[in-house]
Amino acid sequence: DLNEQITRPPAASNNNENSPNVIITSQQNEETIESSGRIGSDGSVLLLEVGRLEANGKSLNELRSEVRNILIRNGISPRFQLEIIEFKSQKSYLTVNSNSQVIFLNDQRTTVRDVLTSANVGFKPGVTTRIRLQRDGKDYSILLRDIYGENALDIDVQASDHIFVEDSSAEIVSNTSVVDYEGNVVFEGVGKIRAAGRSLSELRVEIKKLMQKVPDSQNAFQTQITNFSSQTALLNIMGKPGVVIPITDTPTNLAKTLTQTGVSIDADNITRITLHRNNETYVFSLDDLLDPSNQSIYLQSGDHISVDFLPYKDNKVFILGGVTPQIFKINPANRETLADVLFTSGGALSTLSAKRSEIYLLRGSNPVVAYHLNAQSPTRLIVADTMELRPNDILYVAEQPIMSFNRTLATIIPLRILLRDIQDNNIP
Repeated sequence: DLNEQITRPPAASNNNENSPNVIITSQQNEETIESSGRIGSDGSVLLLEVGRLEANGKSLNELRSEVRNILIRNGISPRFQLEIIEFKSQKSYLTVNSNSQVIFLNDQRTTVRDVLTSANVGFKPGVTTRIRLQRDGKDYSILLRDIYGENALDIDVQASDHIFVEDSSAEIVSNTSVVDYEGNVVFEGVGKIRAAGRSLSELRVEIKKLMQKVPDSQNAFQTQITNFSSQTALLNIMGKPGVVIPITDTPTNLAKTLTQTGVSIDADNITRITLHRNNETYVFSLDDLLDPSNQSIYLQSGDHISVDFLPYKDNKVFILGGVTPQIFKINPANRETLADVLFTSGGALSTLSAKRSEIYLLRGSNPVVAYHLNAQSPTRLIVADTMELRPNDILYVAEQPIMSFNRTLATIIPLRILLRDIQDNNIP
């Protein structure tokens, strides 16, 4: 659409034939004529005081020059303004995936970057966006990152251009394959390959070599294991059903697995763990497994783990000497000490015949280690309270000297009476 404003002075007055002509300048009285026209399908436009103009293929300056010449020929002052008030004759097209729109072009320079920015086309994480431009029957392709790049060249949009925005996410192909009994998998565009005995990294390398290349594509792919079913370990806990443990690409710690299944240290029992692996058997306790100083054990395919709970066997300490011989039972869970044997009710020092300064603890067999305790010294009693007893320890408590003398007399006196009776022939 063209808008024309023409300013011209009025005609001179002619009231009296003899009177001179009076010219009224534009500063005194001016008349402005305004007209507009739409460019038709044939490329022409009709303007008042000008007539029909051929506008197709001409610039605005060329049209202004033609209008000026017409006004001068018609005797009209060539003071006018000619402007384009709306652009509708030239347009291009934009298609983003499946949505299309019309882009009207004006007298200002419009680039592909301008069009994409106005349509809110931007980068998407993990998606490759390609821009395809159709112009004069030819296709041109460029990545979106190259258009938005710092040193990218501007591409001007021309009439009838068609810009396509294509995301690679719409072309992603996904398929899964189960490893068969022979250890093989089948993928589209790759074929049949062997997976048994290979790591995921090794499979990716072979898939990349065998994958059929797709034109105008980055040929990027991702391979992941969605489920682990071929490698397992078996766990049997005493008194509980067996548990099948899948072996995945993440190392499985045996101590962590047992803890998750509820196995913990029991003060009244020894937790024995038996591991069968590659025709070998390894036996250790839960205390050893949980010891931070020991090396961690990780499960392997085919492992068979058994967990047994063994109650502690009753152990004993032998008490001899100047006391009544007896056996004192000890329990590793209670951790009895020497003080428990000596000073509890009915203990070794509860009799008058025990010599408190001569207490000996014998331990071991080859060699035998002897410990001496003077229970009459208060400072030594602390030692008795901290020294734990061990199975088959021998506690010897010496006897008071007077008790030994009395026992000797008790043995001698009956013998003397017998000798006297023999001498006196007083044998019944």
